[in-house]
Amino acid sequence: MIRKPTSDLTIRPKMSRSLIMTLTVVGFFVFFACLYLAYGQGIRAGHVRFAEDQALIEQMRSTLDEHRTQTTEAQQSLAFAQRQLQIQEEAYRQISKAYANSEQKNSVLGSRLDFYRSIISPEDGQSGPAIQDLDYTYADGRLSFDITLVQAIKHKHQVRGNLKITLYQNDTALAQWPVSSTRSVSYQYFQQVSGFIEQSELSAAAKLKVELSLQDGETLERWFDVASPAVEAINTNEVSPTS
Repeated sequence: MIRKPTSDLTIRPKMSRSLIMTLTVVGFFVFFACLYLAYGQGIRAGHVRFAEDQALIEQMRSTLDEHRTQTTEAQQSLAFAQRQLQIQEEAYRQISKAYANSEQKNSVLGSRLDFYRSIISPEDGQSGPAIQDLDYTYADGRLSFDITLVQAIKHKHQVRGNLKITLYQNDTALAQWPVSSTRSVSYQYFQQVSGFIEQSELSAAAKLKVELSLQDGETLERWFDVASPAVEAINTNEVSPTS
């Protein structure tokens, strides 16, 4: 095998300047072309991404506006419902008040009707003067009372007489009204007489004796229980005459 001597030199032909310039220009052109293509691709991708982001932003704005509109409508509906509720509550209060007043008026009218019925047609069927009822209160050592006198069925003549009220405890007389005389009365249908007796204490055995001495000499009597001092409300308790 024959080897070439290493000392042999190979002489290559020298590249011309124009070729070098051409290769350089082509290299720069290719570089800038690649750079331009990459830039254009980035711009296009950015535009696509920007368009997608803009669409998403518009969608979010539309959704937000829709929610705002729904919230406004809900607030308006709530305000309307609250106004309706206030109107209904006020109407209910007015109706309740009117109903209570009506019930009170009906109760008063019913009491008056019963009262006038007792004058025109009493349950016991007895005609003439009568001691119908007594209402009383006891407070601060004072026994106040209202006595109702009536003339039932027949009302042609005027009833005249003298009225006296005596406070008893068991069989003991404690006080009298009027103190030193009697109270004259004169009525055709009915008359209410008011008075009071000063008494520091009242027991459960306290009673009021109501006496009506008529002009023709007849005397009507009726006894009424009066409550202990703990009871200060108006009462209309009645008992039969004591023996």
